[in-house]
Amino acid sequence: EAAATISACRAALCAGGDTRWIAEAERAFAWFLGANDLGLALAEPETGGCRDGLHPDRANENQGGESVLSFLLGLVEIRQLARATKQRLKSESLRTQRASAPAGTISPSRTH
Repeated sequence: EAAATISACRAALCAGGDTRWIAEAERAFAWFLGANDLGLALAEPETGGCRDGLHPDRANENQGGESVLSFLLGLVEIRQLARATKQRLKSESLRTQRASAPAGTISPSRTH
């Protein structure tokens, strides 16, 4: 299941720090948006709805609670990954700036 894969990728990233798990989580989330065997979007981001799955030739039109929750939980985790990645990049950039600057030229500053 896509949402469980996203959770597993997030856990792997947190445990080991290997950033390839971000791409794998994004790939799993893309399944909801149409990167699946039929190329059909199952999720409706505008409404928060999500179809129950794929038939061999079409999407299942049912939107049961489990599917909706699966999509929404996956969405939350993808957003958390994006936020964490942005914070990590910002921290790495600041460390790089401090490491490459002559002593005393970079003072801590507040960001807004």
